Amino acid sequence: MAQDRTVTSATRLALAVGRINRQLRAFGEGLSYGQLSALSTIIHLGPLRPSEIARVEMIAAPTSTRLVAELESRGLVMRESDPADGRSWLVSGTPAGEDMLLHAREERTMRMQALLDSLDEQQRAVLDAAIDALEVLAAATPSR
Repeated sequence: MAQDRTVTSATRLALAVGRINRQLRAFGEGLSYGQLSALSTIIHLGPLRPSEIARVEMIAAPTSTRLVAELESRGLVMRESDPADGRSWLVSGTPAGEDMLLHAREERTMRMQALLDSLDEQQRAVLDAAIDALEVLAAATPSR
């Protein structure tokens, strides 16, 4: 019986998080969710090699290369030779990329605030109490 409750909780949480995320990711001035995620990784952890971006984003190397090219064409990132390995290159965010990321985060926060404002006081208190646990889940390495 306890396992049934866990499966139900896991299913419900996955569905709710997915739906909330879809409501929040319609932002970024034409950037896809993947592009915005890669841009965030590059700005916060960069400069990075495309292979490092692929590892952090959990995507294939060719996908990382394509994302970098798309972001570079928009002036959001720049590439330069890797001083440690002339055959490779490093990707860094540009000021325009930093501005785009800041704007997207502000928009996402405003959308989330609107969702939170729709909750009654008791629901909000329950959600506030669960945030610590959700942050632990968000930081966990997924098992496969």
